[in-house]
Amino acid sequence: MFSQKKNSSIKDYQDIAKSLIDRLELETDIVAMKFIKNTNEIPDQFIRPLKDLNKKMTICMAMGEARRKGKFMAITADDTPCTPGAVAHGWTKGVSPLALMQSQEENEWVKDKMSMHRGMLKRYKLGGLRAHYPFNKFLGHKGVLVAPLSKTPFVPETCLIYGYPEQIMHVSHSLSFEGVHVPRAVLAGHAESCYAGALIPKKSGKPNFVLLGMGDRALQCVKKYEVAMGMPAPLVFYTDKYLFKSGGDHNLKHFLDNPPDLDSIHEGLLPGWTNVRNLMDKKMKKIKLYR
Repeated sequence: MFSQKKNSSIKDYQDIAKSLIDRLELETDIVAMKFIKNTNEIPDQFIRPLKDLNKKMTICMAMGEARRKGKFMAITADDTPCTPGAVAHGWTKGVSPLALMQSQEENEWVKDKMSMHRGMLKRYKLGGLRAHYPFNKFLGHKGVLVAPLSKTPFVPETCLIYGYPEQIMHVSHSLSFEGVHVPRAVLAGHAESCYAGALIPKKSGKPNFVLLGMGDRALQCVKKYEVAMGMPAPLVFYTDKYLFKSGGDHNLKHFLDNPPDLDSIHEGLLPGWTNVRNLMDKKMKKIKLYR
């Protein structure tokens, strides 16, 4: 178990990744991300799809390459075919909010432009962001670096943990244990990993549950059963610190190892249930006494 240092190093992040992968029994690495403001920030060992592979890749495809194959990826507006994503991340200029909304209507992701507008405003509110369009808020970024956290060569800004719903439930329990970092769920079914999982946690400072959306699934970046949790990078240390604390001796693992008899479920299953039942019964006795 690790505790976050005031200024966590690259080695600290690599070590915490190995701890979480082992303790959660994750199938893939944790994704580390860092947004860049100049392409000169891209290290030599990072793959730029268009330049190095003569093909384009989306951000979610780069995430898949990083967590499954251990590759270091760099994505810019030139590298990604997902042009609305590049605009939403603030990597381009000269594209109006109307043009972005129009693109989503043309893809038939939404009923019309106004539907897109209403949806974006609601998602910003849920994500704890001010209600204006992303290229006004995030302009200045030119791309993103993506790496497996256990081998990351940089201190990340955002991390995404992918897994079964049960594994991500444990992550949510950990983040919520003190009631401080309760995850949000800004769901759209589109731009899930790149936007909801990476950019919203960076800008809001809050963890966000990631359903994994159209791009993730259509481009075969994820397994059918996978979901994820995106978070500001320092929260990986917090996650590790409180992992499996929720429930104490009655954590989910206890019930999986010792399945309860479903035909005889009673309040004695959990101490809190027992105490509340006793209070309920005591109250009922008083009511009956004074009738």
